[in-house]
Amino acid sequence: MRILIISYYFPPYNTIGAVRVGKMAKYLHTMGHEIMVVSAKDQPLQPTLEVEIPSEKVIYTDWININAIPMLFLGGRDKVAAKGFSIDGSNRNLLRCLGNVYKMFLNFPDGQIGWYPYGVRAARQLLKTWRPDIIYASAMPYTSLLIAYKISQEYHLPWVAEFRDLWTDNYYYIYPGMRKRIEQKLERKILKTAKGAVTVSKPLAEILRRKYDIPVKVILNGFDPEDFDNCPLSASHNDDKRLKIVYTGSIYEGKRDPTPLFVALKSMGINAVENINVEFYGRYLGVVADLAKKYCVENLVNLYPSIPYREALAKQKSADVLLLLLWNDFKEKGVYTGKMFEYLGARRPILAIGPEDNVAANLIIERSAGVVATDPKNIADALNKWCLMKKEGIDFSIKHSMLDDLTRRYQTAILS
Repeated sequence: MRILIISYYFPPYNTIGAVRVGKMAKYLHTMGHEIMVVSAKDQPLQPTLEVEIPSEKVIYTDWININAIPMLFLGGRDKVAAKGFSIDGSNRNLLRCLGNVYKMFLNFPDGQIGWYPYGVRAARQLLKTWRPDIIYASAMPYTSLLIAYKISQEYHLPWVAEFRDLWTDNYYYIYPGMRKRIEQKLERKILKTAKGAVTVSKPLAEILRRKYDIPVKVILNGFDPEDFDNCPLSASHNDDKRLKIVYTGSIYEGKRDPTPLFVALKSMGINAVENINVEFYGRYLGVVADLAKKYCVENLVNLYPSIPYREALAKQKSADVLLLLLWNDFKEKGVYTGKMFEYLGARRPILAIGPEDNVAANLIIERSAGVVATDPKNIADALNKWCLMKKEGIDFSIKHSMLDDLTRRYQTAILS
């Protein structure tokens, strides 16, 4: 098939959405499909992902950054790329409130709407010489769907909408009722023209089927074994006698919280001091520093800025235990984080902090891939067990055979 992929996020720009779409493009191309991608250049993200399809298959367009003023206020593009839209200081609640007001009026439907005219223009130019059989648009941002809808209507092409996160049913949706009603009308208008949808879990698929009466397929995020095969094992993994716990990714204050882990570490006393080290790599880590200090475990916790994707995979592979933070909210029951599948690919046991009644926790439990807990005592028990196993030289990695259907190739084959 000839497949036109429309996605603002795409390698080399390092974010989990770009990883998913980049891997999907890689394996669709490998399977013999003719792929073209329309994406955006010069994004405020670290350009550290590998582009795994021929470069001539990707069209990077200009875009208008409607958040340029807030970005400048927060330190500029490079700082935002490294640390995100992070607000520090005593006035951060006020500034965050003002930021939400700004986004409510200017980020419609999202902060990438300035890409819309450029994405449409690039697709039109491409279609002068190359006509796809289908358009595949990946959201977030939802601007990708608007571009696909426009091109589909103009050129009478079928299109499919991918929801890595839901739109107006998103559990992170922050805007008031009037804005939501307007967005719901827009969402309904464009989705009624889609031939189908793709999303990342069964609960999210049920929401889309119920609302729009269209075929919906679940395609999990997965992991790419080739990434880990080419990933050197850190020497420190063999030398350090302490249990090394690693977290890679952003922290969202009030949504994903390492507090139960820090309470558990504090309760373990000298045993934790002598036997455990926790490393965080990513953006928005200020709240982690505050919590570590609050629970007097800052000597056990090391914070580092975002690192390139391959380096993050190497850190995961060299860890003893990988930390996954789930949000304690019933709305998140249908959400897998992309990071969880990377963790599974590293084949290190996962310590998931959060409730057991969601798809992410269920997958970890079903695959015997780690421990899910919110009670600090249960967390401490698991840590003590892993510490003992490490001292005794017992291998507690995840078995290969339990994860074969969670690879990127396997999931892309379902999509194909």
